[in-house]
Amino acid sequence: MNKIIEIPFIIPFYTQRVTEESWKADGFSDLQEGMSWQMRGCGIASLRMIIDGFLQREGKPCCEKQGEMIRKGLSREAYKPGVGWIHQGLAEMAEEYGVSGEAHRGKKAQDVAVALGAGKPCMLSVSPRFAGGKPDDNGVPYGKGGHLVVTYGCELDGAEEPVAFLVHHPSCFLEYNWAAHWIPIEEFHASFSGNYIVFQKS
Repeated sequence: MNKIIEIPFIIPFYTQRVTEESWKADGFSDLQEGMSWQMRGCGIASLRMIIDGFLQREGKPCCEKQGEMIRKGLSREAYKPGVGWIHQGLAEMAEEYGVSGEAHRGKKAQDVAVALGAGKPCMLSVSPRFAGGKPDDNGVPYGKGGHLVVTYGCELDGAEEPVAFLVHHPSCFLEYNWAAHWIPIEEFHASFSGNYIVFQKS
């Protein structure tokens, strides 16, 4: 019989989508700033989900809003133009909120499952929409990685091998904002770059 594992506290879902109605509440200085970052906001949206999950468990106030956290990340050089959000930089940002992050490279699904089994949520580098191997609009298959999401649960088979992961998938597109979404292991393998960050209470 398969077994479901989830970390023992709630991880909220946040989007990276910015609209004319939301930019101010999202902490951006103006609509232009918000729109310029919505395509690149996955790392901060995912980081905020994890930080606030830990903070809310302790009854503490949430971290800053999306725009404010992006500016904080830029000041700490956690974002590299042309590359994206740096995993180590995101992990170091979490430390300010009493959350420890450890970046890993070249790992497998089983490694992620072990972390989840220990009650540690993870931020994964995956293909957008878990579309790894599927053709884009130009017919070119999506590679692995390029987008950051949160996983906080998984399903294991009788041999303790993961068969699906429970994720929060932020997006700048309304229809691809997936909260509490199960990803089959085949799609996970095709999309997971092997790079991720494990988080726990400092």
